[in-house]
Amino acid sequence: MIKRIKICTGPGCRAWDAEFMAKRLCDMSKTCGVSVVTCMDKCGGGVSIRLKDRGKVFKLRDEDGLVNVIKGDERFLTEAY
Repeated sequence: MIKRIKICTGPGCRAWDAEFMAKRLCDMSKTCGVSVVTCMDKCGGGVSIRLKDRGKVFKLRDEDGLVNVIKGDERFLTEAY
């Protein structure tokens, strides 16, 4: 299980409900290691998330992907470019 998750709250990610996703992640995980951060410059196509410090940035598009984020399962997440 991932202990630290960073969620972008830049304008593009807010349009994809970044704050809502952050709240849902906190509600779903037993220890809330979710941090909201400023723009990650990976705009478009969903909420930008980073699973580990200095790790890859992925896109979260809907609530269905939240379980994969909590588990740290990168196979089902879309990498941001």
